[in-house]
Amino acid sequence: MSDRDTNNPANERPAALAGCACDVLVVGAGPAGSAAAAAAARAGLRCVVVEAEAFPRFHIGESLLPLGDAVFRQLGVSERLHAAGFVQKRGAQLRTPDGAHTVLFDFQTAKHVDPPYALQVPRAQFDALLLDHAQACGARRLAGRAIALRDVVDGVEVDVATAAGVTTVCAKALVDASGRAGFVARRHGVRIADEELRKASVYAHFRGVPVDPGERAGDTRIVALPDLGWMWFIPLPDGVMSVGAVLDLDTWRGRTKGDPAQLFADVAATSPYAASLLAAAERVGECHVESGFSYRASAYCGERWFLAGDAGSFLDPIFSTGVQMALRSGIEAAAAAGAVVRRGVAGSAGARARFDRTLQARYRFVRRFVTGFYDPATRDIFFAPRRMFGIARAVTTVLAGGFDLGWLDRLRLQVFFAIGRLQRRYDLVPRVSGAAAQSPANVAEAPTSLERA
Repeated sequence: MSDRDTNNPANERPAALAGCACDVLVVGAGPAGSAAAAAAARAGLRCVVVEAEAFPRFHIGESLLPLGDAVFRQLGVSERLHAAGFVQKRGAQLRTPDGAHTVLFDFQTAKHVDPPYALQVPRAQFDALLLDHAQACGARRLAGRAIALRDVVDGVEVDVATAAGVTTVCAKALVDASGRAGFVARRHGVRIADEELRKASVYAHFRGVPVDPGERAGDTRIVALPDLGWMWFIPLPDGVMSVGAVLDLDTWRGRTKGDPAQLFADVAATSPYAASLLAAAERVGECHVESGFSYRASAYCGERWFLAGDAGSFLDPIFSTGVQMALRSGIEAAAAAGAVVRRGVAGSAGARARFDRTLQARYRFVRRFVTGFYDPATRDIFFAPRRMFGIARAVTTVLAGGFDLGWLDRLRLQVFFAIGRLQRRYDLVPRVSGAAAQSPANVAEAPTSLERA
């Protein structure tokens, strides 16, 4: 983890915060928290964001989605992000373990994508930039760790442990963006583990990993593993490549766990293609291991608290949906919290109910794609996108971050998953999942559908 950078505005601690009252208190300054703080401040609300860690700091989750740019424009930070020199990601590639068969989901074929690319971001730089922007919008940062929460008349109180001691911040509404720590979610007992998605991940940064030529150099490469696991290769600036593997938790428990680097090497060796990419690569930094990271919330809000980002739920690294879901929920939490501030608990009941319904529905929608990728038959269909009826374009739109689709595209997705169910009984497409699967040596690009937006 990086030491505190005293020249970084994201580490400045505003004066005279002790005991102050504010409209919205945000706990956590990752993407969800910074988005909530910026949105609240831009809406004219007095906002304080509490963050314990010094920025910049390492974090995983480096791949953004094209339709997330609308969120950045809404926050007023899009131009600054595009000027920061991040790698442009124009698509996502699915590759079989031997690398012989590739499916390219090109974002320019998705609906409503402008620009037709996303960014690959070192999270240390990206998160610090968002927090700095939130402060520029008027949010104030308190450097410290939230340690206690109390309901009071017309608000909440949070005790924050700072370098100078414990201070209490009172607010009319609270946004919990504390990530997996779940400052509010755990206290209220609303976190629910997703037992179907019991996964583990091991990851690190490397130099010297080959990239594809031309505009495909920034693509995320997703390499399927024989046991239904997968690996990611995410190009970052300065020749760095984020590489990680996700595998079933039971599979992970059966492997070497004492040495994360050995675990990583063992998993990479199961894919000839991944092994070839890493053959001459040099690891920079430590190998990290995480497990049991899939969960949701039974309720995403109470009368005065709202869960945003990973504080509420996290699905899986596949398809890189985490940051976009965090950003959107942060903005939505700020809007719902603003309703509490302006109209009180009784007057904000509708806004709070809509917030909860929106996040519950979004989790279910994205989850269907995640669980589909771990189903052997449906994974086969991902590797054989259908040109007919605009199905491939609908799938590409989802992979570009399009979670709010019209009825026709939702119908197309129903057909997509129906084909996956049929694949369990009939060989509709070549079977590419499993150790013995063989793949044709060609590249099949996810096509533009007959229907255009």
